[in-house]
Amino acid sequence: MAEQNVAADAWIQRFNDGAQHFNAGRMGEAEQCFRQAMEMQPGHPAVPMNLGLTLRAQGRTAEALEAFRAVLRLKRDHLDALSQFAECFTALGMGQEALSVYRALLSLRPDHPGAALNMGNLLMRLDEPEQAEAAYRLAVTADPGCAISTNNFGAALMSNLNEDAAAAVYRRALRMAPHSPEYHKNLGTCGLKRGDFAEGGREYEWREEQPNWKWKRVFPGKARWDGSPLVGRTILIHFEQGIGDTFQFIRYGSVLKDLGASRVILECQKPLKRFLTGAPGIDVLVAHGEALPDFDVHAPLMSLPHLCGSTPDSIPGGVPYLRADPDLVARWRSRIEAAEAARGGREFRVGINWHANEVNRSIPLELFEPIARLPGLRLYSLQQVVGLDQLDRLRDRLGIVDWTGEMDAGPDGFVDTAATMANMDLIISCDTAVNHLAGAMGLPSVLVARWFGDWRWMRIPDRTPWYPTMRLFRMARRNDWAEAMGRVRDHVAREQAERDVDGSWRNV
Repeated sequence: MAEQNVAADAWIQRFNDGAQHFNAGRMGEAEQCFRQAMEMQPGHPAVPMNLGLTLRAQGRTAEALEAFRAVLRLKRDHLDALSQFAECFTALGMGQEALSVYRALLSLRPDHPGAALNMGNLLMRLDEPEQAEAAYRLAVTADPGCAISTNNFGAALMSNLNEDAAAAVYRRALRMAPHSPEYHKNLGTCGLKRGDFAEGGREYEWREEQPNWKWKRVFPGKARWDGSPLVGRTILIHFEQGIGDTFQFIRYGSVLKDLGASRVILECQKPLKRFLTGAPGIDVLVAHGEALPDFDVHAPLMSLPHLCGSTPDSIPGGVPYLRADPDLVARWRSRIEAAEAARGGREFRVGINWHANEVNRSIPLELFEPIARLPGLRLYSLQQVVGLDQLDRLRDRLGIVDWTGEMDAGPDGFVDTAATMANMDLIISCDTAVNHLAGAMGLPSVLVARWFGDWRWMRIPDRTPWYPTMRLFRMARRNDWAEAMGRVRDHVAREQAERDVDGSWRNV
């Protein structure tokens, strides 16, 4: 008995030593103590449990997984071990295994702190928002006062196109955490997608207060414009986010002039300076990194719809407000016509852009094949930088003309792309800068949008007030690009036939 007491005291001492090292951040020493304790007392689940936590703290997730597995061999219903086990599977990219563990954990304790929330987060990453919505609903039922679960529940509702319910849930999250920039911004994008520009624009202004918002600009001694009168004042508007956003919102330069601004300065992305030169409403164009002239107030481009009081019915139109260089248009027209002459005559020209920076916004190039097979039609690639591996594989099969290696080759972006687009009969694009450029140039265009589209496309089925010459084709089912592209093919065939009635497109 005495020997047993001594042995018990020894492993308890090693366990306590490990705990002290762990609490002090000495993970190597803690690991050694817990391994020694396991040799002394292999049947106690607390030891491998703490070893697993120590290994996770060192970033050794695969080893931690096995430690938690050892806990569960000793006690299958160990709730903390199940939670850690699932988190390790998630960190290792083993999502389905993690889901199985979370389901087992929730069957044992439906109100387990964090389990339903973590399961919902994982399901969102796995692009399963319907299941995520159910998980978050369980999370907010178990802990109605948890702002994180409530906010994430709103995100799942948004992903399932239930924007009205999402808005109510986001507002509930803000009542719990009224100073959260992220929650305000989420309510803002929800409002904008719903077409409620008043609430949406106001709440979207919080985006700049997010710690990770890299586009916030501060100019000491210069105020951010708040919508107050601009008469006699110089305003600097500066880009934020992507190139497509600049194409979309540069239209507000003219609005600012109408509001009385004496000068409008635009700071744009460096590659756009040449192309945007001469844009209406812009008095001074400066590339990012160049010295700024003096100004009175400033604002980010994407705040202008809110600050100017826009609604879906009063979005400034007037396309085209961006134009290609006429000399470059003529140069590319000559090349296109020469190539067509060699192939037998004028073709229906369709410029295509299939790949975005995000895979879930990108159309598989092979889905353009039914369009490419339409008689008398030719596809022209507008794709650059990403997605070119598909072009290498399918260029000949789809008969795609690809001159992009010779386009925009210098420091000036989009000058040749815009000139080529100006010679097309139709532009088809996923949600990228190309579709914004087509809309801003007033060209006949098609945007093929994913199921959960960006807020700016709102909920109008097939049109957008931002770009009157653009048709929208939205997925009818999640991740079903094929069905959407089938409808696009039929639209292209109709467009080609209608314009061919009097031969108008053949004479352009």
